[in-house]
Amino acid sequence: MTGEDALILVVDDNEMNRDMLSRRLERQGYRPMLAEDGLQALEMVRAHSFDLILLDIMMPRLNGYQFLEQVKADAVLRHIPVIVISAVDDLDSVVKCIEMGAEDYLFKPFNPILLKARIGASLEKKRLLDQERQHHPATIQHENGTFADFFPQVTALSAGVVGLGSLPPEEAAHLLNDLFAAFDALAGDLYHAKLPGGLYLAVGGAPSPHENQAEAVAVLARGMRQQISGSITLQIGIHTGPAAGGLIGSAAPSYHLWGEALEVADRLRLAAPVGGLLVSAAAVEALAKYYTFADGGLIEGLPTYCVQP
Repeated sequence: MTGEDALILVVDDNEMNRDMLSRRLERQGYRPMLAEDGLQALEMVRAHSFDLILLDIMMPRLNGYQFLEQVKADAVLRHIPVIVISAVDDLDSVVKCIEMGAEDYLFKPFNPILLKARIGASLEKKRLLDQERQHHPATIQHENGTFADFFPQVTALSAGVVGLGSLPPEEAAHLLNDLFAAFDALAGDLYHAKLPGGLYLAVGGAPSPHENQAEAVAVLARGMRQQISGSITLQIGIHTGPAAGGLIGSAAPSYHLWGEALEVADRLRLAAPVGGLLVSAAAVEALAKYYTFADGGLIEGLPTYCVQP
């Protein structure tokens, strides 16, 4: 998906905000359309094929929560990624929107660099999922609308942000917002997902093939570690192995990956020293050009290697 063919809906009851976002999107090569409340936005998403929605929360007639609920309950519309941009900056609102299916959440006044990165990441993720749907004809879908695929070899990264509990909730939310935006930009076309508890997952080789999947994950890990400073640290685990994936969920199905590669990567993360990176023997060869390793011992019988400081 390129900037020229990405149609983005801006939903905000403040005319100044709509105009500012519209001009910014146009400068980045996107095609914006504007709605002044959730009700008008619902009419527009049913009449146009949008690639992304930028959504305010506090609006008349139909607020952002109500709009998000209706979109994600609609089988035709639920695949459209939604980034919430709101002055409601409490953690409860962030959690509520993410649980309802929002792709991301930015606080007003937003950082334009972060917004650009998150728009790019959301559009790329949608492109990959659209591509995945095209590669799987309807004949292989199950009765409940899901399908599953097997990937014989992918490289999975599981990362956990450590130290958030020592920060005030609002500061932690802002920090996690900024970190995940930077991680998304670094991940590029790798499958990536944000999980509860400050966890971040990235996979090379699924759902779309990647020529240098292990190296791409190694570059991501290095970039992620460079984003960390102060009292916040990362624990990272990386493993190469098989995985499966498919559309999961009945109300608003989304693409998920699971299997050995992800499970082992997460076990390695938990066993990694705070601030460290632990790699399985299956992944160490591809990562050797980026890191110097020491013997990490056995984790549940699995030989591991720890990245040298």
